[in-house]
Amino acid sequence: MPRLQSGVWKHFTPAIKDGKETYMCNYCLKTYTKNATKMQIHLNKCEEYSVASQQSPGPDGSSSASIPVPSFSLLPSASPGGQFLIDSVDQRSQAYADECLARAVYATSSPLTLTDNIYWKRFFSVLRPAYCPPTRETLSSHLLDCEHDRVQSQVQEAVGKAACVTIICSSGWSKAKDTRTIIYIVATPEPLLYKCTNTKEQMHQSTFIAEELKDIINEVGPQKVFAVVTDDTPEMTAAWGQVEEAFPHISAIGCTACGVQRLFDDVLAQPSVKDLCTRAEQVVRYVTEQKMLAETFRCWQTTKTRNHRATGTTLVLNSFSDWTGVINMLNSLLEGQDALQDMAVSPTLDVEASFRATVQDAAFWKGLSSSQNLLYSIGNYISYMKREESTLSDVVDVFIQLRHYVGASLSESVLHSAEQKAVMASLDRCQEFCMKPIHAAAYMLDPKHAGQQTLSGEQINGAYYVISNLSHQLNLDDGKVLGSFARFSAKEGLWKGVGIWSSCQHVSASTWWKGLCSSEPLSAVASAILQIPPTAGACESVRSRFCSTKMPCSISADRAQKLVAVQANLNLLEPSDGECAPLENEEEIKSETLQ
Repeated sequence: MPRLQSGVWKHFTPAIKDGKETYMCNYCLKTYTKNATKMQIHLNKCEEYSVASQQSPGPDGSSSASIPVPSFSLLPSASPGGQFLIDSVDQRSQAYADECLARAVYATSSPLTLTDNIYWKRFFSVLRPAYCPPTRETLSSHLLDCEHDRVQSQVQEAVGKAACVTIICSSGWSKAKDTRTIIYIVATPEPLLYKCTNTKEQMHQSTFIAEELKDIINEVGPQKVFAVVTDDTPEMTAAWGQVEEAFPHISAIGCTACGVQRLFDDVLAQPSVKDLCTRAEQVVRYVTEQKMLAETFRCWQTTKTRNHRATGTTLVLNSFSDWTGVINMLNSLLEGQDALQDMAVSPTLDVEASFRATVQDAAFWKGLSSSQNLLYSIGNYISYMKREESTLSDVVDVFIQLRHYVGASLSESVLHSAEQKAVMASLDRCQEFCMKPIHAAAYMLDPKHAGQQTLSGEQINGAYYVISNLSHQLNLDDGKVLGSFARFSAKEGLWKGVGIWSSCQHVSASTWWKGLCSSEPLSAVASAILQIPPTAGACESVRSRFCSTKMPCSISADRAQKLVAVQANLNLLEPSDGECAPLENEEEIKSETLQ
């Protein structure tokens, strides 16, 4: 059973004396360290308390008297040279401080147990002795609810002000068993977390996702939604048709990074590459798991590094964290090839015959080199498309270059003829998933690609259809819009000068259209298309927060989602340091303090 708090504390005021925490009697101003027993003994003997309690007894017979103590008053100390700082916090200031502290905790992803830490308690005591910071229970309940409501109100306001938005959707396993979390983001173009839904696997169907997407589109406003971007799970792609049927002007597109990742995985799954990677892993494990061999490799490799014959000194296994894991393993082997081959023939080292045969096999090293080149050429585009500045128009270029590099690398790879055909078929499926007519439209409208003849006639016709369709949706004359597009393509009229084309290297394509070409009928359509993100990377960033944020064991799934929503949106919505606006009620509190 928890101990009851002594009633003696209400008769003492927290104070700082010479930098130390003390408690001052409200009646005679004598100070004590934090000791309820000594303070109660003093109260029993204090004459001023006795007089005050007789004048104003409480309903239970105890005294409710106290002498008024002004906030931040400096009073003389009983000891020479000392000073008392008497502090008090009214209910309004306490609530405002709690709000500010909670916001800081959420925005910085700090643990909710921060205020339970003794060192933080001491810091708050030094900073403001009378302030009692909120407990972790309060931070994860009342304060979280209030901040979540405030932030979601800002999200709704930002979405309402946006001229056009994109819905981004991705699903994945949550920490709860047999539960998936579907994340919905509205890009304005800032990726604002709009909603999270937890579903059981048996409920995780395309119809359910399609209905959720349609509800969000209706809430946001169908007239300002031009695209839905999803990951490559079967339920997501199956929901595309239902969304496009309900909203014909909306394009449902696949995350380019997911599509290229699927191609990367398909290459790794080919038997020849899979067998090569298995042999590579066996070599790494054989060396790293034997202390003498690992130390010998490190020493020999260090010498080669000093002689500029190598750059790495360690062998690494595939981390399986992302596409770079297998690349790093292959690179470490290729960097250490000379040292490994020297170890295989060294008379001072006793190595197994299988290890010696592998590292002395020229075909093994040739396969490693060609596979590393092929995998890197694919994986590099995964990272390229995950960049924040990647655009929808980049997708066309990515697949043009992928076809070139993959096609050139296959003939030199370890892949057999049937496997090479399987990889090219995977590339076709990847392009079909990632590239839609709206990508071709974005490519043709991006000033950086103006004049480049890389699209097929079918792709160009699809781009015209998208531009015309969105013109109707924006209540524009599609004839005037396409006429404007003709002038843009021919570099006539507004686009005749050289300066306007050089400026596109310094701003985003969407900004270029809105800022420099706003007088043209095509501007609204072009800026809307060019701000559509090509990937669902924003959802993955939110999902990583679910994994990295340390949640108290007692926090529910609903509150965990609220916490992540606040964390994800706060830094996108709040002003920067240079343009910091007052927080809620800050001006009122300041004015009251001055009075």
